Amino acid sequence: MKAEIALGNQNQWLKIGALGFGALNYGDVSLESGVSFATYTFVKRHTVKQQGLAYSYEVFALAGIGKNSNLLGSSISDMNTQLLFNPSGKGGFNGIGLGFGKDYLPKKLKPYSLRRGQILMRFGNADHSVQVVFQNDVKLGNVFRGEGTDYGTTGSMRFGFAQIRDPFTAYELGIALELFTARPNYTKLPRNTINSDDGRKPVWFMLGPFEDLFYSNLYVYGSYHDRDYSATVKLGINSQRLGAFIQNTLHDGFGLNPRFPWDVTAKDRLFFEVSGSGFLNIHTDD
Repeated sequence: MKAEIALGNQNQWLKIGALGFGALNYGDVSLESGVSFATYTFVKRHTVKQQGLAYSYEVFALAGIGKNSNLLGSSISDMNTQLLFNPSGKGGFNGIGLGFGKDYLPKKLKPYSLRRGQILMRFGNADHSVQVVFQNDVKLGNVFRGEGTDYGTTGSMRFGFAQIRDPFTAYELGIALELFTARPNYTKLPRNTINSDDGRKPVWFMLGPFEDLFYSNLYVYGSYHDRDYSATVKLGINSQRLGAFIQNTLHDGFGLNPRFPWDVTAKDRLFFEVSGSGFLNIHTDD
């Protein structure tokens, strides 16, 4: 169980939630999985100033090789910033897996209550772990469980390094990229001139009330974890040009046209977020 407060220029919330994580070993084969649930009240979400009560969940599982006893697989979780770790566990893990999660938002943000699928990789040994988390809203049957919408929290990528420092503390460092887009208006022909390369590329018009809601956050982050609390800092840029470059490359190159109207003339902005949490840790070897 944990309580978390986050303050930043895009998100501000107070969250209460629970994270469960476990590992199962059979010889050199190992499975690990986690589940998270949370409810939170917010005054700002996805840059929108609006009060509300939201809910979210996340489920993931990985399979691989290794004794997997340090529990650093909890660093895979995208919802929870608190690491679970076993300082006496020296068994590593190398594996890959899948997951999915969803955020249930209220009021005018409700259309952005979307599910995202996850591809997960983790490589660890003794007291450290390297993790890669890719998330997208694409839907591929029952394997990759995105919403299939191509808007909202449409895609993200995170590379992280976690290490147990001593029996009571651990830390995590990493870099991440997150893209968010407004909803396309499919009732109109894609003749928007913004981000159209002088009219050579088709571009959707957007639906209100947040037709200008676009951000692309590229940031570094660092977390400090104690047995009972943690603190996380994220710092980087919100770049419309970067978001346009990434999404244009995908849409133009893989036939997913039309484009989205990113404001490629906008200056990059600062992105920051600071969060802290208190945690009740229950550990069992059963």
